[in-house]
Amino acid sequence: MSSLRETKKAATRATLARAAAQIALDHGAEGLTVAAVSEAAGFSPRTFHNYFDDMVEALVEFITDRVSSLTGLLNEIPADTGLFEAVEEIVVDGLLQDRVGAGELDSFAALFRIGGILQTLTGADARPQFTRHLQPVFDTVHPRASGLDDFESHVAVNVAVAVSTTALETYYALPEPRDPAVGESLIRRAFSLVRLT
Repeated sequence: MSSLRETKKAATRATLARAAAQIALDHGAEGLTVAAVSEAAGFSPRTFHNYFDDMVEALVEFITDRVSSLTGLLNEIPADTGLFEAVEEIVVDGLLQDRVGAGELDSFAALFRIGGILQTLTGADARPQFTRHLQPVFDTVHPRASGLDDFESHVAVNVAVAVSTTALETYYALPEPRDPAVGESLIRRAFSLVRLT
C-alpha cells in the first residue's frame, strides 16, 4: 500500500512541476502563480504547497526530471555520433513523438528556456544552481565533442540549444494543425548550418 501511495505522490509532484514549467513557457515568470499552476495541474493550491515551497522548487523539480530523461536519451545514441547530430536526433525524435502537444515542453530547448525563467525568479544566484543541474547533460555530451575542452564543449552545447530553440520556436509559432514534417525540416535545416568540424 505504501508503494502505491509513494507512486501517487511522485505522480502528483511531477504533474505540478510540469504544469509550472508549461505556464513558465507560455506566460513567463509573471504568469507563475500557485493558483494558475494548481488549476492547470488539476489540484488545489493547498496540494501545491504540500509538495513545493515555491515556484522555484517546482521548476527545479522539472529541470531535474528533464535532465535525467535527456541524459538517458543521449546515452542511447551511439557514442561515435557527434554532438550536434546527437542533439538533432533527440530534438527530431521528440517532435515526431509529440502526440499530445507536450513536445515543446519536453524539448532540449525548453529546458534552457526554463533555466532562464528560473534565473529571472531568483536572480544571478540561480545560474550556478542551473548549471549544476545540467552537469549530467554536459558530462554526457562532452565525449561527443571530440577535441574540445570543457569550455568549448559548453559553448557547443549552448549553440546546439540555440539552434534547437530557433527551429522549435519557428515550428510552434505556425498555425494549427502543424505538420511535424515541416518541424523536422526546420530542425534539419538549422543544424545543417552549424556542424562541428
